Amino acid sequence: MPAFVLVDQTIQMKHWNTFFRPLVFTFFLSIILIGCHHPKTISKTNTDTTVTPNPVVKPIDAKVYELIRHLKGNEILFTELVAKLKTKVSSSSLNQSFTTNIRWKKGDRIWLSMSIIGIEGARVLITRDSIKIMDKINERYILKPLSYIKEKTFVDLSFSDIENLLLGQLIFVDTSKAKYADNPANITMSSAGVQFLTNVVFDKATKNLNSIFVTDKTHPQTVSSTYGNYETQLGKPFSMDRYLEIKSGPETFTMDAKFQSIEIKQNLEYPFAINPGYTIER
Repeated sequence: MPAFVLVDQTIQMKHWNTFFRPLVFTFFLSIILIGCHHPKTISKTNTDTTVTPNPVVKPIDAKVYELIRHLKGNEILFTELVAKLKTKVSSSSLNQSFTTNIRWKKGDRIWLSMSIIGIEGARVLITRDSIKIMDKINERYILKPLSYIKEKTFVDLSFSDIENLLLGQLIFVDTSKAKYADNPANITMSSAGVQFLTNVVFDKATKNLNSIFVTDKTHPQTVSSTYGNYETQLGKPFSMDRYLEIKSGPETFTMDAKFQSIEIKQNLEYPFAINPGYTIER
């Protein structure tokens, strides 16, 4: 191999080593906050033994219900699939492009391999109760409970919520308060929940999801995401191009992600063997 190629690869790997931690965190943040809206019921335990009448439940607006039903009807159906993304991320401390390969067993696990110039730097395994990160550059194995997401982003997500986000579904919309508007150029659905103010924009003709803007009422952060280049994947319209901007205090993070391929597979392997020489962090 020519010397200049080896030098270039060494520089690239050093750069990967420098931004590995923020890359993994921002990748998770992207997964977590790229949608932030699907009807989700929040329950509260009542210790009062007094019998009280059932509360009056405000009915969901018929047009809001139909819009959500349409979106859910366009969800890709599968047991296992593989996907490939080209992603570019930038912030005040990093500016880098990388490739992510995904293997996904619906309802069970999501496996990701992240690489630069064909050299794998990290693997991530998300299960129903944990997040595992294999840092191949720094020879570390990081094991965290799924609640680690809430610790870092102030958003409490289940595994099914993460799946919905990857599928382009919505979470955290208070449907009883959601307002529908049929505008000249688009359709919007807005909601003021306990934690989030959200505005969702749909294409007027296809009712495909176009964009989402979220304001966190409890922390100084906003999320703006757009969905474009819809293609038919596995018989359903799917956004192949997604752009995300997260503003948290003075910091701004952006991610431009493009799906290259999506394919249903069977009996996939999800390799995550740990080198015994790796340091384990919990």
